[in-house]
Amino acid sequence: MANAKGIVLLTDSVQTIPGPSGTQYTTAQKLFRLDDKTVCSIAGFAAETFPGSPHLNTDVAGIMADFKEQLITHPVSRLEAKLRAIGHMVGFYIDLIANRNEVKSGPGTPVREFAFEVIVTGYDIDGKAKLEKLVITPVVRTAPDGHNYWSHTFSIQDVTLGSKLVDLLSGARFVSQDVLDHPQTFDASIVRKYENAKTNDGGESLTLDDIAELASYMASQTASKDKRVGGPDQIATMAEGSILKFAQPHFPTPPSPLHFALMVGLKVTGGLPMQIAGDAHFLWIRSEFVGIPMPGLVLDGNFFYGCDVRDSIVSYSGKLTDFDNTNTVSNCMMLPDHSLTYGEGDRIFRSFKWSSVPPNTPRLPVTVSPR
Repeated sequence: MANAKGIVLLTDSVQTIPGPSGTQYTTAQKLFRLDDKTVCSIAGFAAETFPGSPHLNTDVAGIMADFKEQLITHPVSRLEAKLRAIGHMVGFYIDLIANRNEVKSGPGTPVREFAFEVIVTGYDIDGKAKLEKLVITPVVRTAPDGHNYWSHTFSIQDVTLGSKLVDLLSGARFVSQDVLDHPQTFDASIVRKYENAKTNDGGESLTLDDIAELASYMASQTASKDKRVGGPDQIATMAEGSILKFAQPHFPTPPSPLHFALMVGLKVTGGLPMQIAGDAHFLWIRSEFVGIPMPGLVLDGNFFYGCDVRDSIVSYSGKLTDFDNTNTVSNCMMLPDHSLTYGEGDRIFRSFKWSSVPPNTPRLPVTVSPR
């Protein structure tokens, strides 16, 4: 919430984690300082863990820490650009998780949808205060091959700041909206003060301390009715172009997620005409690999789910990978390597039927196309 005196951004500290044994509730960071002029809060999707594949664990706090590091190296002044960049990064991991879960869950099994909201507020390149929200909505489509593929859409909402009190709510917002719309039904001195200010001057007379107290009351009222909300307040107060207050419990440094290039529903023939830069990995979803010659389809550093590998050479030398039984292999030879005698290499070698001789197929032109 904000008026001419400044901005208050407040969130709770409860993170909801659905799981096969029931929903768990834990304390998590949901408020982030992006730079000296911008803060943000998140609601909805916050983390996903993969007990069998911990390298895929995704924590939005880690994504935010990664984003903040990128801002230090490549500063961005425009507030909406920061908002869209956060949406792009989180949306990418949501797509990755949803598509992998679709493959792993099997036909007819419902796949959890990951909605996400982020509010970014602070001072824009022109020095004016801004308050904006981005909402990610998952989208699933059924392709001609009969499989479901996940992506997302997003929408942006902004609020014009002026002298009067304005608000922008996210997450479990309905109780807070009720406080703002029907203050007469709530018995608290700060609500009476808000109600009088709203009637007399549209909330212009409320101080930043008043707004913070009102926001905290709204959070406590929500927590009393919704167990997905609660714990200590995390709050930022901003005025005159800077952050005056940033208060939250101490949280350990979150793990940064791996960087991926997500490849969904592609057909690759004749070889891999692409390389990936830096520390990123290819993650392939329901893709085909046909006629891959020497040095072969390299599993090291890459991840495969629901893929079909045919008439190809395959190599693995013991580095990080995930090539599980959702994939199929036919008429393929695995290049010999000592890593195939233990650990993940041994599992991969034993899980599929490998040819003892290279596939006798004509060399195909290298192509990458939609399936």
